[in-house]
Amino acid sequence: MTPNPNLLRIIGRVGRELSTGFDAQLKGLGLTSARARVLLQLVRSPEGVSQAAVTEFLGVEHPTAVRILDGLESLGHIRREPAPHDRRAKLIMLTDAGRPLAEQVGVLTDGLNAQLLDGLSADDVATTNRILTILLERIEALKPPVSDELGERVS
Repeated sequence: MTPNPNLLRIIGRVGRELSTGFDAQLKGLGLTSARARVLLQLVRSPEGVSQAAVTEFLGVEHPTAVRILDGLESLGHIRREPAPHDRRAKLIMLTDAGRPLAEQVGVLTDGLNAQLLDGLSADDVATTNRILTILLERIEALKPPVSDELGERVS
């Protein structure tokens, strides 16, 4: 099979346009995309998540994740607690004040997802998901190994 030279260009453009549209909707909530993604991760994980998991989820360097978390904490949306299983690690939790905003981000995300996938067959969505997952795995395999927040190599 001959690869379609436009496929990766189209995927890239879809990603950029989706990001731009999502950012525009988030401005109405007073959020950046990175902060909204953290809130979304936390609202879907009521038990909290590690700071390392937030960093991985965002796909950023540890200092960048810390700045994002510092901003959310200063606004009162999150709190950091020592992780019960590892005193060196921090568990990130939504605050009662942050939960309604995080839930709004979830509603916005679910609505955007429904709007964009409306009218597509389940088979088309499943095929697209499968192909994009394979491409993402291949892209991830190209990246060099990363270190965790303690500087230890993560495989």
